[in-house]
Amino acid sequence: MKKLIKAVRYSKHLFFSRFHHMGSMVSFERNIKVENSKLIHLGDKVNIDEDCSLAVFERYRNDSFSHDKPVIQIGDNVGLGKGTIVYAIKGVNIKKDVMIGPYCFIGDYDHQYLEVNKPIVNQPLTNADPIIIDEGSWVGAHVTISSGVRIGKNSVIGANSVVTKDIPDYSVAVGVPARVIKKYDHRSRTWKRTRN
Repeated sequence: MKKLIKAVRYSKHLFFSRFHHMGSMVSFERNIKVENSKLIHLGDKVNIDEDCSLAVFERYRNDSFSHDKPVIQIGDNVGLGKGTIVYAIKGVNIKKDVMIGPYCFIGDYDHQYLEVNKPIVNQPLTNADPIIIDEGSWVGAHVTISSGVRIGKNSVIGANSVVTKDIPDYSVAVGVPARVIKKYDHRSRTWKRTRN
């Protein structure tokens, strides 16, 4: 029965959502929200858990989108945990074999708040820069990833962290803002604590 439900959800998205690309064996759980699917690429064996939201906001762009190139790219064998939100206006690229924990927020922009007599929702977005989460990484639960950040290959972001700067390959980062506490030493083949 579970396989049948998953097959029905897959077929529904394949035929009606009109993703830029949707790979094989993509798994959609309940209550997935998608905006501008034509600008979203999903690789093979992507798992999107329940209550996730994926959106590309065209209305905030000054330049026009090229519909030949997706704005949100999710690579093969990526898992998005329950309640995770991915919002983009410039670009979010989650590469293959990445695990994203539940209730994460990944957004490639900030809200402007300069005009104090105007509601923030009516002000333009700012600091729009692409986000890259490199292959093999693990993002823990309740993590926020800010615009312009690159998380390196096979890195770990601890739960409840806020990533505001690039994280190098083979690193463990935690905290608000996230800082690197361990790096993999290829010579000794061990994880070593960093000095801060």
